[in-house]
Amino acid sequence: MRLSVMLRKALTVVAILSVTWALNTSCILSAKEHPEHPEKKDHPKGKGISNVTLEDVAKFAEEYVQKNSRDGIFKHYDKNTKKELELTLDKVHRERLSQINKDEYFVCADFKGKDGNTYDLDFFVQGKSKSYLNVDKKSISIHKVNGKENYSWNYNEKKGVWQKKTIKTEKEQPAQPEHPKPDYP
Repeated sequence: MRLSVMLRKALTVVAILSVTWALNTSCILSAKEHPEHPEKKDHPKGKGISNVTLEDVAKFAEEYVQKNSRDGIFKHYDKNTKKELELTLDKVHRERLSQINKDEYFVCADFKGKDGNTYDLDFFVQGKSKSYLNVDKKSISIHKVNGKENYSWNYNEKKGVWQKKTIKTEKEQPAQPEHPKPDYP
């Protein structure tokens, strides 16, 4: 009798540990460097749901930075260091652009700072046509400094939204490929 009770307790512990391990593994595996639309495979290649192409979004992002720069310098306030950064656009990552919702797009761009650091900024562009695109200024955030991530992206299926997950230590750096490959060229 005593042996069967101990066996049941041991099996219960193993089951609990297995479930805990599975949940932790799925959370780690679902973290992404950049958000993308979870249903993206159904979208036609090269175009989003609206009449805006990803190339339209890339060009708009470049123009946005140019228009909001003075003497080639784009200023962005770093909430972590409490300093205003003076940045020059290096490139918009066309290979990382993704449509995440109808009329909403994710953009990742690299900048060089006057302070000698490199910055990867993430932001979102909305609009139904290439003539009426705009940047959500409050969403602009510093994803990386000199290649080190400040956060990763996790898709919350219950809420249907992408959420940032702050990375505090080196161990929390995602083990997945640096950027998910979008379905779009």
